Amino acid sequence: MAPNTRAWALPVFIIWTVLASVAQLAGAQQKLAQPDYSVYLKKHELLKRVEDLVAAHTDIMKIEMRHAQDGDYKADLQVVTLEPGGLSPSHTTKARLLMDFGEHGREFITSEVGLRFMQVLTDPALLHEYAGNSSRKARRIRAILKHTVFKILPMENVNGRDLVESGQLCERKNGRGVDTNRNFDIDWGKKEKDYDPREEFPGKAPHSEPETQIILALAKELQPHTWLNVHSGMYALFTPYDHKAGVPNTTDARAALRMLHRIKELSCPQCVVGSGGHSVGYLAHGTGTDYMFEKLGVPMSFTWEIYGDEKASFEDCFRMFNPLGKEEFERVVTLWVKALLHLVELLPTHPATWPLFRHAGLDSTGDGVGQQQQQQSGDQPSSSEPTAAAAAAAVRQKP
Repeated sequence: MAPNTRAWALPVFIIWTVLASVAQLAGAQQKLAQPDYSVYLKKHELLKRVEDLVAAHTDIMKIEMRHAQDGDYKADLQVVTLEPGGLSPSHTTKARLLMDFGEHGREFITSEVGLRFMQVLTDPALLHEYAGNSSRKARRIRAILKHTVFKILPMENVNGRDLVESGQLCERKNGRGVDTNRNFDIDWGKKEKDYDPREEFPGKAPHSEPETQIILALAKELQPHTWLNVHSGMYALFTPYDHKAGVPNTTDARAALRMLHRIKELSCPQCVVGSGGHSVGYLAHGTGTDYMFEKLGVPMSFTWEIYGDEKASFEDCFRMFNPLGKEEFERVVTLWVKALLHLVELLPTHPATWPLFRHAGLDSTGDGVGQQQQQQSGDQPSSSEPTAAAAAAAVRQKP
């Protein structure tokens, strides 16, 4: 008996359609950038590199694990103390910096910069190289470092990083779906019209998250002069405020803004500079940088955005937030380690830290900064105003 071709036609067509759709979806997924682990370190590899670095420099470094827990959810974070002048029981006479890398899981590049920065600070030859092979500049940086202490979180969001490494390449929140950079008790819980809980859910209450609790404890212990929260998604150097448009009208805030203008000039001409709330066209509530400045009185509170691919599609998250290929990776890491060294160089120019360096004979201007400070004042975007593309990228990123 001849087969009933009409009876077979519809099922075959349906199967073909499904297979074609699956193939099309697979092709689209293949075009999305994936982490290249010959370039980037996996979480456990990066944290092991940090452990090994500390073990090789126990005279100036120490490491501890900080633990916090809320119900069944917990965070165990690696915290590094780096004191180039030698570990000391008290830091009251030194400039104190609290630096946070890897707050959002998908932003691999930030932790790589943090690791390289520590490597440079512990290797005189590397420091000389990153100081432009200038002996004078390297000597100045070393002199400042003798009076400086760093507390560094190489990777704040270890739980979110696990999700990204498992294939959720767009995940930015922590291991239970909270954006810890919306979890601080400053204007907490306020939602803008473009609020997206998939991106910036602030948690059930201020400071509900173990990661936030660990950072708060560190800040209260260290009483830092500088808070630096490093992100990716665009190129920017931000001061407070994030939750309103404008830089605080204080001596400390204006001096901090002048430092960022100088870093832009030296390292990142394309960077947007100013308050986050003014510079990118949206407001963010409950951020760490605003809390550090407003509630804890940290005079230099910064958010840096160190990379962004404005041409990447919304779904192509690894490409959007991280440089691809070894050459571009090295360019970005080198650029921002040098920018961090510029930040170190500028510490004596800020009124909050200048007295700490005065007795060491370090001038408060350094390499023409005094003239730069006289020329710049206020939250003046000038060439720092974002392009339309940069503003659009910033809205997608939301530090």
